[in-house]
Amino acid sequence: MKINREQSDNSRPPVTGQSILMESMMHLNFWILAFVLVVISRATAGIVHERSALSFLTQTESIPLLPLNTIIAVAALYLCLIILLSLSGEKGINLVLKLCLETVSVIWISELIGFSYTGMFLMVFADLMRNPLSRRDRTIAIVAMGIFYLVLDSSVLNFWLRRISIDDYLIYYGNEYAGLIKGALNIGSLLNTFLFMLFMIYQVRKHMNENERIMMLNESLKEANIKLEEYSKTSALMAQTKERNRLAREIHDTIGHSLTGIVTGLDACLMMFDKDRDLVKTQLGAIAEVARSGMTDVRQSVKALRPDALEKLPLDEAIEKLIDEMGRSTGVNINYHCLCKLSDSFDENEEETIYRTIQESITNSISHGNASNINIEIKRSEDNMLTIVVKDNGRGSSNPEKGFGLTHMEERLNMLGGSLYIDGSDGFTVRARMPIRWGSSLK
Repeated sequence: MKINREQSDNSRPPVTGQSILMESMMHLNFWILAFVLVVISRATAGIVHERSALSFLTQTESIPLLPLNTIIAVAALYLCLIILLSLSGEKGINLVLKLCLETVSVIWISELIGFSYTGMFLMVFADLMRNPLSRRDRTIAIVAMGIFYLVLDSSVLNFWLRRISIDDYLIYYGNEYAGLIKGALNIGSLLNTFLFMLFMIYQVRKHMNENERIMMLNESLKEANIKLEEYSKTSALMAQTKERNRLAREIHDTIGHSLTGIVTGLDACLMMFDKDRDLVKTQLGAIAEVARSGMTDVRQSVKALRPDALEKLPLDEAIEKLIDEMGRSTGVNINYHCLCKLSDSFDENEEETIYRTIQESITNSISHGNASNINIEIKRSEDNMLTIVVKDNGRGSSNPEKGFGLTHMEERLNMLGGSLYIDGSDGFTVRARMPIRWGSSLK
């Protein structure tokens, strides 16, 4: 029950100074109307009781309505007016119809009490001002309602319709009481006008605050646009730099790898040319395959795609093909051991990183280390990391430095949360580690 009550409270519109002033005007006008009806009913009953109706009718030249009928009609019309004033959020033709019905209700109530009090029209005016309208529509509505109010507040309609006003009934009360009644009615009318003025002041301040808020939002928008332009320029420069690095990486990984295999293979062919031409022919065929594969990779790099082998084959088969081609084209003995399953275990970025790591390590071993034997091992460690170890028997280095290829290899691994370790004390060893995101799927 508590939850339902809180939800019901939250569904109510927020109470504002505008709504408080409007409700105050509704209550005040109710009591003013009640006061006028009591004065008229009391005077009518007294005139009938004193048998002075003929004299009263002669002076007024009009026949008054029955007090009970007047009270019922005024109460019903005022209830309709309150309901209309309570409606909010109307737009377009619905708003125009609502304002017209409010105006008709006020005119009808005023006519029933002989136009003795017309301050109710200020509530209709206030209702107009609190609704969102265009400048043109608001101007037309204000002019129209101003004319209606002047006509109501003057004696024009009363002179035309010849209704009995409260001034005619005050004759019954005598000068002393008539003055008190007139003074009380004037005080109520002035208080109603005061509440209307407060409403208009609140409305003007609300519009001023809204304009200030819009100006502040415009200033914030200008600042945001300036920052966005600066960010756009920075992003463009970063994108250019990133694209340069990507192209440099791809050229190094594709052309560099292919050229290393071709050069090494051609050197081997020159050495075997006079000894075994059949073997040279086989070697040249393998070199041609490496060259074609390199050309395909270059085209793929220009298109920002993955290596051609990964496009056509699963990761484990692509690595085996890479090792086979490099071994046959260069004559280097490459031993490959994979102690875990690679297929369908990694996304595209991870597959490309694994492939490029092995490719760059083989290229470095052949081109820089002059290795004749390379051992490659891929396994899963206990801390759920994929470990790639590439070790050769080539020239090592007591203080190995990461060149272009190793640097970009490390960048690829770092982006995936991995790391790279190199050791040149016994030949050259590359140890790459990369987290396995798919848990136990890789075994």
